[in-house]
Parts: sequence; structure tokens; C-alpha cells
Amino acid sequence: MNSAWHSLAGQDGPVALLRGSIARQRVAHAYLFAGPPGSPLGDAASTFAMALNCASPNARATGEACGDCDPCAKIAARIHPDVVILEREGAAQIVPIEVVRNQVLGRIGLPPHEADVRVFVIEEATAMAPPAANALLKTLEEPPARSVFVLCTTAPEQLLPTIRSRCQRVRFGGGTGLGEIAAMAGDADGSRVAKIAALAHELAGDAFDLTLPARIAEGKGDCAPVLVAAARELHGVARAAAASDAHRAARASARAQTILGWHTAVAIHNANPQLAVEALVVQLTALAPVVEG
Repeated sequence: MNSAWHSLAGQDGPVALLRGSIARQRVAHAYLFAGPPGSPLGDAASTFAMALNCASPNARATGEACGDCDPCAKIAARIHPDVVILEREGAAQIVPIEVVRNQVLGRIGLPPHEADVRVFVIEEATAMAPPAANALLKTLEEPPARSVFVLCTTAPEQLLPTIRSRCQRVRFGGGTGLGEIAAMAGDADGSRVAKIAALAHELAGDAFDLTLPARIAEGKGDCAPVLVAAARELHGVARAAAASDAHRAARASARAQTILGWHTAVAIHNANPQLAVEALVVQLTALAPVVEG
């Protein structure tokens, strides 16, 4: 028997928490899967749904999904009738109120078709339009039986506090670092990115720019300040690590993830995701000659 959890390499903490909640029969009615950009939130939600509904005799006792049975295969293929995935729609890439009404409110009064537990997954919870978020909140306040909600997001601070307070948060690691950004830009040895980081660090010092969220929001799809600010923080991680200062390295890493999370939330509401990534790469390569000059 294979394990469906094996695809979440490097996520031992959250995997142990989720498996343990199933094995102890202490599954919460709502979870908030949060992590930096690039973390496997969607895969984790799918695997969790498998573990809750796996046909293996030991699945509920161990929290282990086999990944091979009929329910697991349907969930992996996104065709299981009781695993409902709320996706972003339209040019605005939001989850509108109609989706919540049709796919959530229209189902919660009925028992699952074939699963033990119906699972509702919201792939990016910050993309919910305000009416959709309010409608979901009412459901979370009075959770239906045999139903679990999984809200995924890279920017949990952008959700309504009342929604966050009704979910058990599960923190995932991962994300986009300088190396990955350099690879996307064709910067094989990372030299251009390193120079950008070094220059930004010299200009800005160690202070964390608290005005950045507002500037990112105003710039909407503009990726340049995000790159420079995140690069600065990641350069701080390297300097702190070289000085064996683990605490300062962890703080700088968290700041970099926060910056990227701010931009992700803004891009979701203001730009096509593919165009946002392309803009990120183009602006990174455009910055490099300025630094080199």
C-alpha cells in the first residue's frame, strides 16, 4: 500500500498534525492551511480529503490514505462528488457569492453522496468576494455534520478575523527563494539577483519597511518593489546565517515570505496570475542591468 502523504515532502509537522487529528477522531470542522507562495496547500487539502475518506480498513485509525482505492483515485482526479473545490472565476479571479451559494449552501443540508465526510476546499481563501466570505462565515458559525472546510491561503492576515478564529490553522513551509526566482529569469548562477539583493540591502539597511504593503497595493501588478524588498530580506537571511545568528535569519526569512504573500494577495485580485508571473520575470531581468551598471 502506498501513502498519499509522501507527496508532501518536507512537511512533517503539518502532516503529523493532520494524521493525528484523524487517528484521535479530533478532526476540526474547519482548517486554515497557510504557507508562503509555493507551499503545497492544494496538495495537502487533497491528501487530507483522501485520508478522511480512504477505503483502506486502517485509514481512520492511522490517518493514512492509501492513494490507490476508488475514493482516493476520485479525489486525486478532482471528480469525487463529496470533495467540493471552490476555484477562482472570471477576469477578476475571485470566488463569487454564487459559487458559495451553489456549491456550499446548496449541499450542506444534505448528507454526503458516497463519502464518510464531505470536504469543501477553497483554493485561495482571500479570493472570496466579501459577500462570499460573509456567507461562508455564517456556515462556519454553525458547521454542518459530516463536513470539513479547508481554506487555503498564502496571506492569512487578509482574511476576516472572524473567519480565521473559526478555523484551526495549519502552517506549511516552502516558498519561492532567490534561487527559484533566478532560475525563472534565466540567471543560472544567481549573480544578477545577488547584486540586486546586495544593492537593496546597502540602500535600505536592516529596517523593515512598514509602508511596503500600502505601496504594493497601490502598485497593483507592479512586481519591482516586491522583488527588491524580498531580495533584501533574503540577503539578510544569508548574512545572519553566515554570522550564526539563527534568530535573525528566521525573522528575515519570515519577513520575505510576508512580502511575497502581500503581493500574491494583491495580484490575485488585480491581475491574471500568469501575467503577474511573467511581469515578475520581465521586471527582474530589467532590473539587472541597472545594478550591474
